[in-house]
Amino acid sequence: MRQKEYQQLQQAVENGTKRIAEIDRLIEKVFEQNAGGILSDERFAKMLQNYEKEQKALTQEVEENRQTLQNAEQRVVDLRLVLRTLREMTDMKELTPTLVNSLIERIEVHNSDKSSGHSHVKVDIYFTAVGMIDIPTEKEILATMEEIQNNPQDFKFVA
Repeated sequence: MRQKEYQQLQQAVENGTKRIAEIDRLIEKVFEQNAGGILSDERFAKMLQNYEKEQKALTQEVEENRQTLQNAEQRVVDLRLVLRTLREMTDMKELTPTLVNSLIERIEVHNSDKSSGHSHVKVDIYFTAVGMIDIPTEKEILATMEEIQNNPQDFKFVA
């Protein structure tokens, strides 16, 4: 998430929280005015309904913004972890358990499949901050290479 958007969301959460607290104070004030006879019951009911409606909408919006901020912060932490691990890997001499544990989030081993006389077990590996990566088969790689050779203009990358 870009820094400007992040700051705008933080500001929206802060402003929403302040307004929710302000609405609480206004509701108390309106209640006191109604109890003191300054404000009619009909007007009190209308004002209370409007304040509660606004407060409910603000509470939901603030919660959604907080969740978005929390998700963005988690992605930043995950990305930093991956980058740190990749930096450590650039001078890697051997694959250590620590390195594997920092790169792999989880491994799912499925039930075995005994088709065609052979037993096959599907294993899914989910990498940290990336998810599961589908490794192409040899046929898929060859087909992609042929497509690149036939249409090189479609596969130019600019760094």
